[in-house]
Amino acid sequence: MARAGDHFALRIRGDSMEPRFKEGDVVIVRKQETVDNGQVAVVMVNGNDATVKKFYKTAAGVMLVGNNPTFTPLNYTPEQVEQLPVRVIGRVVELRAKF
Repeated sequence: MARAGDHFALRIRGDSMEPRFKEGDVVIVRKQETVDNGQVAVVMVNGNDATVKKFYKTAAGVMLVGNNPTFTPLNYTPEQVEQLPVRVIGRVVELRAKF
């Protein structure tokens, strides 16, 4: 992994990404500022709130979608993306879970 770029680990909190990611699981994240639509990303909102979600960018803005269907997708207009800001800080490349 070290040859492929900078990485960091992040512990999952909450259940918006269940059933694939459960609370307490650890994801390995490659630091990068962009991801393709549908990839699982770590996204920083308001400069201090990080969330792990599927990322989609459209002409209408950015949509962050959890795996858990009980959660409503988070939608941000292009203006909100700039003002809040909403920024990708990495792409999830590995899941580590305990049984």
